[in-house]
Amino acid sequence: MKILIIEDDSSIQTLLKLSLQVEGFQAKAVGTVADGLSELEAEHSDLVLLDLMLPDGSGFELLQRMQQEYTSIPVIVLTAKNEMNDKILGFQLGADDYLTKPFETRELLERIKAVMRRMKATVPPETISIGCIEIDKLERSLKLNGQLIKTTSKEFDFMWLLCTNPKKVFTREQLLDRVWGFDYYGHTRSVDMMVNRLREKMKPNDYLVATVHGTGYKLEV
Repeated sequence: MKILIIEDDSSIQTLLKLSLQVEGFQAKAVGTVADGLSELEAEHSDLVLLDLMLPDGSGFELLQRMQQEYTSIPVIVLTAKNEMNDKILGFQLGADDYLTKPFETRELLERIKAVMRRMKATVPPETISIGCIEIDKLERSLKLNGQLIKTTSKEFDFMWLLCTNPKKVFTREQLLDRVWGFDYYGHTRSVDMMVNRLREKMKPNDYLVATVHGTGYKLEV
């Protein structure tokens, strides 16, 4: 299990990394909002420990960004801020837990385990039915009104992403990262070309993949 620590205090970074590694976790620490975002884009993390007071921005802003782009990654906020309004705002922005400094590492470890147990209990289904769409992740099959649509691997991954996030708009850059992979160096035009081919297969239900002009695509249900 990989845990990303976003904390600018080097002594706290060291303490957290050592404590997590002793418990068998993989831990990596960065000290800024920018480095945190870069790490999230570059490598998958199973959980984030997030300080709110960072030198290049607010942890609240990063938390809000994560809820738009990394919704499956749980976040435990670590902060010296003890005001109730800050706690409430943190939870409203998507934090899974909130721990005020100073804290005992034993308590933090138990909170991490509790958050991960809750995440395992809310694993998304392998089959989704939404409108006339039925998509099966295990079989990697896509059906429209009960009719099987033959898709390529990228087309299926694209539709699975849209179906698990209905109404959410994905930019072409996000789709390149999530479907093609962050190490893909192709042009965003690749996304448009794939969508055009997929829509041909989906007719007369091609309207389900809606274009958001100037941005990207979303599922229209």
